[in-house]
Amino acid sequence: MYEDHIYRLYKVNMDLKQGESLLLLVDDEKDYLVELLEEFLEVAKGITAKVRYVLYASLKSHGKEPPEEVWRATFGGKAIDLLKEKGFLEKLLNKEAYPEQEVINIIKEHAQDVPQVVIAFPYYSTTHTFYRKLLTEVFGARYASMPLFDPDMFEGPMNVDWNLVSRLSSDVADILTEAEWAIVKGEEGTSVEFSLQDRKAIADTGLFHTRGDFGNLPAGEAFIAPLETSAYGKLVITYGPDRRLERPISLKFKDGAVEEIEGFEPYRYTLEDVFKKYENARFIAEFGVGTNPGAKRVDNVLEAEKILGTIHIAIGDNHTFGGINRVPFHTDYVVFKPEVIVGGKGWQKRLLEKGKICT
Repeated sequence: MYEDHIYRLYKVNMDLKQGESLLLLVDDEKDYLVELLEEFLEVAKGITAKVRYVLYASLKSHGKEPPEEVWRATFGGKAIDLLKEKGFLEKLLNKEAYPEQEVINIIKEHAQDVPQVVIAFPYYSTTHTFYRKLLTEVFGARYASMPLFDPDMFEGPMNVDWNLVSRLSSDVADILTEAEWAIVKGEEGTSVEFSLQDRKAIADTGLFHTRGDFGNLPAGEAFIAPLETSAYGKLVITYGPDRRLERPISLKFKDGAVEEIEGFEPYRYTLEDVFKKYENARFIAEFGVGTNPGAKRVDNVLEAEKILGTIHIAIGDNHTFGGINRVPFHTDYVVFKPEVIVGGKGWQKRLLEKGKICT
């Protein structure tokens, strides 16, 4: 049913070649994703014989490390057994403190048959995990993360001119890297500012052709990790990760963290439960700008955050893309038709005005 779209994903987005090793990951949260795995496998076998997959139990939250079975399928049993013997694996999976460089050294020395290309489409995201960071930064794998993916996206944000998306994403990422601060305002009442000083932005281009490339599919954003203690102001949320909220709620930031939630809506209590469990989930994690002209859907954050001219702000984990906060939670919230001003010493620039990029 989706074979042509999947083939285009493999060849255009991932540049998958004959003889390369491919790993497919999916969880059991949604039946349609499990069914989609069969088509991904069938199409892949027409390109390369080195295909494997893991279907694992849903983790029920974005940003958690994938389970042990995924690590074993990726790096081999010997490396993971050694991590378990030293007591590192449990800490790693729970995002507790562990000797990161020692873990890297163990896996580098003992890993076997590490995949060159990974396509992860579990419902809950693996983007902001040490697992993904290890694959891309240490082993040079090309990694596409597709949380909340819906096959309808093949006809919308996946059916675009990827060279155009790539250029626009790179241009915006350059501006964010140069900036030292940002001010964001939105029609619903968002008014928040934060520091970007000495942080490097990443362009999510949708073209993962060289060693270590990673990002979402659908792609189309430039994103950066603000300084974790720098956010002040109010972020008004109208959509959760996969639905429109019954009524807006506001996250009030002080010293980078959410100190108060205003408004009464069931999602408020979801967040409060997360904050009780993980105190560091309160901190600002990401600021991103959408750059995909084919993205339209507003009730699915994977697509909504890519809509051209939107911005999104995340809280939680950001240690895998330039930040320092390590916590098993990361969720983005989209602001529509925003105004954004960025600047530095002696300069400032209006980056967005009522949802129009001003590059």
